[in-house]
Amino acid sequence: MYYVIDAFTETKFGGNPAGVVIHEHLNDEFMQKFAAEVRFSETAFVRKVDHRTFEIKYFTPKSQVELCGHATIAAFKALLDQQTIEGNNTYFIKTLAGTLSVEVRPPLFMMEQAEPKLGKIVNNYDDLSKIFNIEKCQIGDTQFHLAPQAASTSLWDIMLPVKTKKDLYDLNPDFIALAEFSKANNVCGVHAFTLDAKEGIAETRNFCPLYGIDEEAATGTSNGALTYYLYKNGVIHTFNQEYTFLQGYSMDRPSEIITKLIDEDHPKVMVGGNAVILSKGEIC
Repeated sequence: MYYVIDAFTETKFGGNPAGVVIHEHLNDEFMQKFAAEVRFSETAFVRKVDHRTFEIKYFTPKSQVELCGHATIAAFKALLDQQTIEGNNTYFIKTLAGTLSVEVRPPLFMMEQAEPKLGKIVNNYDDLSKIFNIEKCQIGDTQFHLAPQAASTSLWDIMLPVKTKKDLYDLNPDFIALAEFSKANNVCGVHAFTLDAKEGIAETRNFCPLYGIDEEAATGTSNGALTYYLYKNGVIHTFNQEYTFLQGYSMDRPSEIITKLIDEDHPKVMVGGNAVILSKGEIC
């Protein structure tokens, strides 16, 4: 069974579209070719293990990745549509990032992220300034002394703070140079954000040309990493509270990503949102 689902939105043609394939025995070669054919930023291939557990593999048009937030939300929307799962339950997914929990609380689906980590701080702004065609003085924020830094809740991105919403919208990356920069720094891409947002904690843009995704309308894992980065930098403090991140507005695909910090002793991040089915059918 094949679905096209818009994730992190309540409206068709909003959010981030993902392909979802529910199968019993497809091989990785088919999955990669299928993902390249349909050309969504990620396609999730879901196989039932038992009544509470599912294996999910994620493929971009170019390669397999460990985890994908919006494709997971889409996958559970499809499973709920098929009545394979029920609302108000917790399920588990086996991924390359480990076994993670997913809470199904319609209309929201909330997924556990892998262990959050922070990496190196980028102190030299020359490369980022040149790649994104911005002045170095536009990088940072006006209150918390934030700096670009690698962060991960399964996939590494560089969190790039910019001071204003205009600065965020004016970003015009050189995608070839950004792919080379990402490869050199062992990250998937750059997750740019500003705290200059009237709604939500931050507004974001995500760039991942190294994996064939110039810009993505909603990125669950990256906003999960951003949540942890903001927690470690003193911007947010409260556990078990929902935080909203906006993304995709610069692409006319408005998305709302919900995150939550859990377990104060060993902090982790939950990421989720709503989803809308656009189409479904059989694979011939």
